[in-house]
Amino acid sequence: MTTTAREHQEWSDSLGAWLLGALPDDEAADFSAHLEHCPVCKEDAANLQVAADALPASAPPLPAPSHLKARIMAVVEREAQLLAAAGSEADRPPAPAGRRRWSFGGLSLRPGFALAATCALLVVGGVAALVGEQAFKDGGRTVPATLASERAAPGARAELRIDAGHATLTGTKLPAPPQGRVYEVWIDRGGRNPEPTSALFSPRSDGSASVAVPGSLKGARGVMVTDEPPGGSSIPTREPLLTVSTS
Repeated sequence: MTTTAREHQEWSDSLGAWLLGALPDDEAADFSAHLEHCPVCKEDAANLQVAADALPASAPPLPAPSHLKARIMAVVEREAQLLAAAGSEADRPPAPAGRRRWSFGGLSLRPGFALAATCALLVVGGVAALVGEQAFKDGGRTVPATLASERAAPGARAELRIDAGHATLTGTKLPAPPQGRVYEVWIDRGGRNPEPTSALFSPRSDGSASVAVPGSLKGARGVMVTDEPPGGSSIPTREPLLTVSTS
């Protein structure tokens, strides 16, 4: 049995997802069958398998700090919210004929499975970052936030976890932003307008939230959160829901 050029093109887009174990079982079985009859994909798979096998061993295993999961999930949730706002087809750009849709280091991925590769890289990157964080394991600190009592829901709380140059804002029982608006995280560097960040979020239905604060807090006076129009603002348009002093 031979493989046609069209069949090869369709299945070549699945190679990266197959190597990462991200294909559904039925598609994985079909792709394995395709490899038996496609020398091009078989050669690509053999060449790239070494890189895929090396991912779990690319950094020494270390105990993960409790806030690492929150930081990774904050990134995932932020990307999911941006994708939801953009529409269900936003991650499926049309691909020119004869070219692979997604590529990373030679691993081609169909758009539907790009997230699987991203998550794998986040895990590897997070573990590698622990090597540096180990030296700062006693230097992390958690700073409680001050909430505007007239706006916060009863029992609302928030805090900023700072560790090895990274910061994650978490909250419980936070009120939802006004309809048609979203919360935006700002960095207060003092003596000028607050610095906007790409961190936009809405609390979950139970009021909980966890969002990674992008950028460096070196020299910053604190962090604040306001509700802004979808997509965020360049300067705050409302009084803060909460503030955190880091100085």
